[in-house]
Amino acid sequence: MNIIATAKGAVEIRELRSITEMIQAEALQGLVWGLETIPHPKEILIPVQYEGGLLAGAFHQDEMIGLIFGFPTRDPSIQHSQLLATREDWRRLGIGAALKWYQRAWCLERSIRLVRWTVDPLRIANANLNIHILGGTSSTYFSDFYGVMQGIDAGAPTDRLLIEWQIDSSRVAERFANPTECSTYSLLPSANDIEDEKPVRIRLDLDDPEFLVRLPDNFGLLTRTNPELALVWRLETRKLFQTYFQNGYAISGFLISNGPAYVMERQSS
Repeated sequence: MNIIATAKGAVEIRELRSITEMIQAEALQGLVWGLETIPHPKEILIPVQYEGGLLAGAFHQDEMIGLIFGFPTRDPSIQHSQLLATREDWRRLGIGAALKWYQRAWCLERSIRLVRWTVDPLRIANANLNIHILGGTSSTYFSDFYGVMQGIDAGAPTDRLLIEWQIDSSRVAERFANPTECSTYSLLPSANDIEDEKPVRIRLDLDDPEFLVRLPDNFGLLTRTNPELALVWRLETRKLFQTYFQNGYAISGFLISNGPAYVMERQSS
């Protein structure tokens, strides 16, 4: 059994087993994304699981408090991870990371070596989990990938990074073995400066081996309270990511000290 201890009690992570749990999965999505229409109803979850997809939950006693969903791709060695959710009152307890490490073990048992998923590049909780904790990287940027969305994704174009998680790599194995390891990059140059919470003076001509792209402290709040500023952040960072990805850089790190920022690293040819 896969049991983790938390400050709120023991949590079991396992695959979903019944229609009742599928209905719980629908309800959890509604709680997390605030949508009237469930993005992945049981009529999708059940057949995808049957055909080889991953559908697992985090359970406290019999109550689902987290969910992860991934499906096969045209390449049997690659899985697309479509959904990761934790109920709000169970966040900051490591549930999301535990679900992802469960996914890694599940995939490795089935000869899956690469897991990919899309995330909003400006939400620092995503960046901390996907890049710093899990050891994912990114060098692909999608502009307005999903078009107009509602719920927590309303208020700005739905730009996304494609995270690549090479789960059999030494990088990821080291993150699994040393989850608290944290590097500092305080002396690196920055491709953008911030004044009064606004991005200013972006630089598109850096050629350093590593540099920073700074992020807003709370992009989700900006989309609700100041959508004009949220749009400025979206468009300015879109220029940075698209330019530097095209120039051979990838996101390889994330830090929060002195403000949240990605570490961009030049890739070898």
